[in-house]
Amino acid sequence: MSRIASPAPPPADAEDSYLASLSDLMVGLLFIFIIILMAFALNYRQAESVSTAETVKQQTEKQRLMVETQAQQRERQRLEQETDKLREEQQRLSQETARLVVEKQQLESIVERLTDNDAVRRTLLRDIERDLQNRGVRVFIDEKNGILRLPEELLFASAQANFRPEGEHAIQQLANVLAEILPCYSQTSRVIQPRCKQQSESRLEAVFIEGHTDNKPINTPLFKDNWALANARAINTYQALIANAPLLDTLQNGQTQALLSVSAYEARRPVADQTTEEGRRQNRRIDLRFLMASPPPELIERAAQRLNNK
Repeated sequence: MSRIASPAPPPADAEDSYLASLSDLMVGLLFIFIIILMAFALNYRQAESVSTAETVKQQTEKQRLMVETQAQQRERQRLEQETDKLREEQQRLSQETARLVVEKQQLESIVERLTDNDAVRRTLLRDIERDLQNRGVRVFIDEKNGILRLPEELLFASAQANFRPEGEHAIQQLANVLAEILPCYSQTSRVIQPRCKQQSESRLEAVFIEGHTDNKPINTPLFKDNWALANARAINTYQALIANAPLLDTLQNGQTQALLSVSAYEARRPVADQTTEEGRRQNRRIDLRFLMASPPPELIERAAQRLNNK
């Protein structure tokens, strides 16, 4: 039986060469791994730097937004406070406007009352004159000064204070006319139904019965001077009016004061030339002076205070 020969062992150089190749391969792989690891480390460091920078940027932006938010809040608070101030100012101005409107209306009422007084008094005088003429009594009216004039010859004899018969008739008619008309411009404690064109209102302040003489001195057993004569004529006229129309004695103004009153001026208020007989004749007279009531004192006082404060 033949023997199979064993293969011959490889030469020692071949084995060394194999090991050397394997070692080179491992070194190459290790080198590549190291390079990859270094590249990864570099990329990681770069990514970390970018992330840190982004974080810092975000924090900075966040702080900026917080600062802006706080600034906006402060601005909003300032605007709210300013709005509140403006609202308060608007409310104050509205109240001031309302007050000024009321004051304007009060002033207009005062002006209207003052300007309307002249028209009301003209109407009053014309109504009295017309009614007296219809009753056969001729008188004169001074619309500008609000006067109803009764000449001496209508009422009295020269240097006398007692009425002539014609004077008694004239005073009786005057009393009746005044009793019909004056309640429409005054107040009275009696219940009456006067012929008023409008609702009764206290437009009259007073009616003065004035005695006037000329400037020629007198000295008689009854009257030592013109003052005594003027006073006696005025008082007698007042008493005759009340006697013929007792209602006149109850008439009052808006302050609940007596409406009719008496005054004497002697020759101190002439209406004509005192150097002529005709002028002196015109100055001897009885005047009924109608004074219109002013607007309520409180309205005038408030208006005056307002004007003084400006």
